[in-house]
Parts: sequence; C-alpha cells; structure tokens
Amino acid sequence: MGINRPSLYSTFGNKRDLFIEAIDRYAATYGNRAFSAFRLEPDNRIAVEKFFHASIDCALADGTPRGCLINTVAVEAAESDPELRAKLTGMFTRTDEAIALRLAANQGNQTSTTHPPTALAHMAHSVTHSIMTRARAGADRDELTGVATSFMAVLFPAPRQSGRYPEKDDGT
Repeated sequence: MGINRPSLYSTFGNKRDLFIEAIDRYAATYGNRAFSAFRLEPDNRIAVEKFFHASIDCALADGTPRGCLINTVAVEAAESDPELRAKLTGMFTRTDEAIALRLAANQGNQTSTTHPPTALAHMAHSVTHSIMTRARAGADRDELTGVATSFMAVLFPAPRQSGRYPEKDDGT
C-alpha cells in the first residue's frame, strides 16, 4: 500500500480493523461482480447461470489468489472472532435473502417448485462457496463449470417432453 506502520494504524486503527475493511472492500468489488450478474438478468435460469459463471471467473482471475478471501480466510478467522462471525453471517444471510426474493418473484420462470425459494437460495449460494473452495484447491474451469452445470440441472429441471414418464423398453 506504500504507507508505513504509523500511517496504517492512524488510518485503520489496527490490523483487525484493516482486515475488516479489506473484507468489506472485497465484498463490494469481487463479491458484487457475481451478484450483479445475477441481479441484472431478468430470466431466472440465465441469472443463476451468470451468477455461477461470474463466480468461476472471480475464482480463477489472473493476478489474484484462487478462491475467495471471505470463503478461505475470513471464515477461518471468524472461528475465534464473534464480531467477525456475526458480520459474515449477516453477509451470507443478506445474499441468501436477495437470491430467494429474486427466485420467489419469478417462481414460474422455470425454477424448481419442489423446494422453496429460500432452500434454493441456500443451495445456489453454497454452490458458489464450493466453486471458490475447489478453485483454491486447484480445480480448473472445466471442473468448476461441471459443478455449476450439475446444480443448474437440479434447480431448473428440463420439462418432460410428453408430460409423462417414458414407456419401459421391453424389447418388443
């Protein structure tokens, strides 16, 4: 950052406060990129797909560590810091709620009706965490896209062509 320790402490107070600021900045920049892709698309299926692909792009961005600061570092630190844990819980809750509201508003827009929007939101958000964790562990774009594609098939099941189950093939 090009500033010395006294300037750092006069600006941020201490290392922990700097870390909290870094988390907020990360959420507002990198985290918001994936969520913006979701918010701006009117079709639920395309919105979730863009959310996952933007998460993959973020996880694999050149010039940055793989994965997610919040998912890899902050969660670890939150284990021993109740205030940080409450902050992250609030961030996760707000994201889950925003996804659920969006899916509920467009419930008839191809979204699975076997699960409530809140459960679908938790699952979709969890898939992004899995993407970040897998990227950190070395997964490539193909593997991460496979994770996203598999979940998309659950969230947006293809309608049956005939409206009934296929006939058994008894060889006759």
